[in-house]
Amino acid sequence: MPVDHQPTFSRTSLNLLILVCVVLILIFGQSGQSDSEIDMPPAPNLQVSIWQTDSGAQVWFNPLMSEHIHIQLHYLAGFGYNQDKYPAGTTQLLVNLLNHQARLQDLPIRFNFDTDFLEAELTLNTDALLMREQIQRTKLLLLRPLLDNETLQAAKQQLSSANDALWQQAYEDHAYAGPKSGTAETLGGIHRGLLQKFQQTHMHPQRLFASIVGDINEQAAQVIMESLLPASIYPASDASIQDPLPKSQMQSASLGLVILPGSYDHPKQLAQQLMLLETLKQLQPTQMKLISGNVNNTLLVQQWPSLLSAMDNPPDSDMMREAKRQRIKACIEQSQQGQTLSHLLVWLNRYHLPSNFLQQQFSVIKDWSEQDWQAATKWLLDTQ
Repeated sequence: MPVDHQPTFSRTSLNLLILVCVVLILIFGQSGQSDSEIDMPPAPNLQVSIWQTDSGAQVWFNPLMSEHIHIQLHYLAGFGYNQDKYPAGTTQLLVNLLNHQARLQDLPIRFNFDTDFLEAELTLNTDALLMREQIQRTKLLLLRPLLDNETLQAAKQQLSSANDALWQQAYEDHAYAGPKSGTAETLGGIHRGLLQKFQQTHMHPQRLFASIVGDINEQAAQVIMESLLPASIYPASDASIQDPLPKSQMQSASLGLVILPGSYDHPKQLAQQLMLLETLKQLQPTQMKLISGNVNNTLLVQQWPSLLSAMDNPPDSDMMREAKRQRIKACIEQSQQGQTLSHLLVWLNRYHLPSNFLQQQFSVIKDWSEQDWQAATKWLLDTQ
């Protein structure tokens, strides 16, 4: 009677087989972990229309299902233009007075500013009658703000005298040095007539980059922007900010400041810089902020010495993959909501970036490798 022979293994053979399996798992497991590739979702496909209003403003529009119409107005009137006859603090005071009037009149607009731009964010109702009324009242604020003298004096008293010493030390005599809120001396020289002149010549349609997003078509968007931005009777200022500073680094205690080129002529390089910052956050979780500017960008980093130490060791594949995921998430979130998309469009508009910049970012994200990381960090730290 035939008997089936079962294979038998000695304990040594079994241990050897287990050891071989473990080695194979480690080898193939490590090769998988070193691969920083991830499954890429499709890049957001924007439907951007671009035109110039009759008054000279540059407008970007994208239709999107939204409960409101979101408009961004960015004028070349940031604190970097507080030079010569416009003392430091001019833009800050103007923004304070504009916000004060908007609150008093219950207007759906708020103002802010940075180095290059005085920024206004407007949210319109989709009801035709309410929208028309909001546009008319907001247009008057943009054209002829009250700039009440009593409010001006009160605003001067409220401005903090504390200035960012490291920022001013880094930018020295450059226009970006500020101080953006002015000093007691510069604020004392700002009066209503000067503010009015600055508003008329710098908050001008010909110095404006705008965006509009909402559940409307392009023709409706054009009607809205033409109604909101009529031609000015005043000439636009031709003032410009100084030439860019070279790349440099400064440190005060644990805070690091890096002055970077502000050129946006090479979108791929900009996308690589954004990917670099995302990877740095994975390498050393810390507060990190990139402040964009026309002539110079500024990177502010808390715990700068710790970050420099961490950069001695390249990020592992898990960090690289997570950095990619976070950058993808940020790109997608920018395109999904009316408010965030309007911010993205005006940012692309004011820096003359292409409308397919999200697709270019996705291409950089997909190909981001350790070699790209090494080249980018060398570029960041090289200040020669």
